[in-house]
Amino acid sequence: MNISEIAQAACDKLSFTDAATLALAKKFTARRYAMLWDGALWNDTLGVVSVSITDGQEIVNISPFVTSSYTSFSGEESYLDLPVAIRFTVTGDTDGIEIPAAEWQSFFQLDPNIWNNVDSRKSTPNNFVNLSRLMTDGATTYGQSGIPRIKLVPTPNANGTLFILGKKQSCVRQLGETAAITLNRSIELRGADNALMAYVEGDLLEYSRQYSKAQAKFAEGTAHVSTMKDMERGQQQQISRIIPDSDYSYDFNDIV
Repeated sequence: MNISEIAQAACDKLSFTDAATLALAKKFTARRYAMLWDGALWNDTLGVVSVSITDGQEIVNISPFVTSSYTSFSGEESYLDLPVAIRFTVTGDTDGIEIPAAEWQSFFQLDPNIWNNVDSRKSTPNNFVNLSRLMTDGATTYGQSGIPRIKLVPTPNANGTLFILGKKQSCVRQLGETAAITLNRSIELRGADNALMAYVEGDLLEYSRQYSKAQAKFAEGTAHVSTMKDMERGQQQQISRIIPDSDYSYDFNDIV
């Protein structure tokens, strides 16, 4: 289904027939779709980009379009919203290494000088930190939400390529609400149709000041979202793994 079909279905169930209410329902649909998209790391939201890195480059703007995606493209180019996992391969090498994300304070607990971009500190990157987006007030063609940026730690000492698995921008974040409605984008998230209809019906009821009925519809939408998450876990082949993580807040005495 697409945005118009979801909005029309919600209006049909509530017996709203006027054009103004239908237009409002389309806005509610676009906003709720963005909410669902951002609410979890759905498989349908994942994509891959590659970025060339030069010796000494510590800040990386992730501006290429998504080149590989879990789902097929639906017309427009796809944009990356948030890096999830990164692999760094030195130029000339076949195998790369995983670069996990880390928090700023972790580096200051271990070695605050590792943050410095000096020759003596350069090495193969083993962590990255998400930075604020590069915003150009609409001048960029890379979506409405700006260009994602990361900082490699330590600063690389060789040329290479970053292969970045990340979450794609939703059509609303990428194009803006008005453009998403005008283009009548299809709903890419599997199982989201019923959740969207319930949420939009609730929004229309709340707009009509029927608050108790709206709460019932919101609860129904939440139940449908739980079903979507069950679909992600139970209706596909997967291997569950436990991967230990550490904030590096240990010292030598903890292991002797």
